[in-house]
Amino acid sequence: MLQNVKEKIETYIKEHPKQKEGILFYLYSSVAGFTQVVVHLILDLLLKHLVTPVNIWPFGRQALGTFIAFLISNIVGKTVSFIMNRKKTFEATGNVALSAVGYFVMCVLLIIAESIVGAPLQNWCYRVLGGKVHGAVLSTLSAENPVLYQICALISQGIYGTVDWIIVFFMDKYVFMRKK
Repeated sequence: MLQNVKEKIETYIKEHPKQKEGILFYLYSSVAGFTQVVVHLILDLLLKHLVTPVNIWPFGRQALGTFIAFLISNIVGKTVSFIMNRKKTFEATGNVALSAVGYFVMCVLLIIAESIVGAPLQNWCYRVLGGKVHGAVLSTLSAENPVLYQICALISQGIYGTVDWIIVFFMDKYVFMRKK
């Protein structure tokens, strides 16, 4: 079945060469996004005992474990995206070091933006869906319903991840991953 899907994608790309970059970017970014989500969920659960509140701008007040999970998963996801899209999607030939530095700066700015909207969006979603908090900081451990908390994490990541995807596509295509 997977081979059949792969053949259909390859056929479509051959028939629609102008859409090749968009299709490949979507596929490889989906792999990177999935990697980021899985890493975040695993780390958030593994670090749920780290409930010491941290309040670091722009990340807001949150449990240390959640903060660490967010940062590491973002770094992993964006690194996977850079490598796959540079090599496979855009077949970039420009200076890799210069591209990596520019991409890194863009990612830092995106992580700051995600931080500003991500935690409040997740907390809002959790409370709207009826979740209650035990303790001073909303985290997997303080949440009355950790499953609902993780669902809200996925919802918020989906929302800001879509905006992130659009920005990164155009920056990669026209700034960081051009051909010489």
